[in-house]
Amino acid sequence: MMNIGNRIDSISSDLIKPLESVSSTTSGRSISQNIDSNKSNVAEQRSREYILEQQEKLEEQIKKLNEAIASSGKELKFKYNQDANQLYVEVLDSKTKEVVTSLPPEFLIELSLKMKEMIGMFLDKKI
Repeated sequence: MMNIGNRIDSISSDLIKPLESVSSTTSGRSISQNIDSNKSNVAEQRSREYILEQQEKLEEQIKKLNEAIASSGKELKFKYNQDANQLYVEVLDSKTKEVVTSLPPEFLIELSLKMKEMIGMFLDKKI
């Protein structure tokens, strides 16, 4: 007959081992911190999926626009200026791929960047 004390020790060690592995994988973080981290990761993933979905829709609309104006010999190219945080459109000649015009004009985007730079010389921080 097995000793009850040995059996209890065996059961308790079987229960403690998984808990130790859980606590070692959390790197000292509490369970609520892990849950918050997981929620954050899920939210980031959903955000990325939404952005990709919106980007696909936008590309589809641009394709439709280009098909609609193809008879005029022009096509649209949408660009984003990282420095100015601004979206702009270039109208291209379909045959030569030369830029006919830009909306807003490129010089205005450059001017706005220079103005922001000049303002930065006079102000320490944005309020």
